[in-house]
Amino acid sequence: MTAQDIHARNPRFLGRSKSYDTFFSFGPELVGMDEIGDLDALDIQTVLNGSVRYRSCVSDMIYSPWLILSYFSRMMTLYPGDIIMTGTPGSVDIQDGDTAECRIGSLLPLRNPVVQERISTVL
Repeated sequence: MTAQDIHARNPRFLGRSKSYDTFFSFGPELVGMDEIGDLDALDIQTVLNGSVRYRSCVSDMIYSPWLILSYFSRMMTLYPGDIIMTGTPGSVDIQDGDTAECRIGSLLPLRNPVVQERISTVL
């Protein structure tokens, strides 16, 4: 997830715009590479309110998973179960009340209800 309003202020704020407490979600399944089959053929979808907005497959990624893994393994020790986030086939604007989904192959979809944070002001 990215707070586009924060990122739009300055492209150097990319890390900040992706780092709010509720912006990372994971699951509902964790599977090993040996359970995936043909990684390049994996279908990936961005779904908003039940409607597929973007669809792609791993073979269409700008950087292959193998290149990404190689890159990170040169700068840090990676262990079984480590997670490397790679992005989405396309982003969508979300609003309070929406349901955003990530669908990957035959895995259970990751569904996230969107709830706007209510900020109370205390004087």
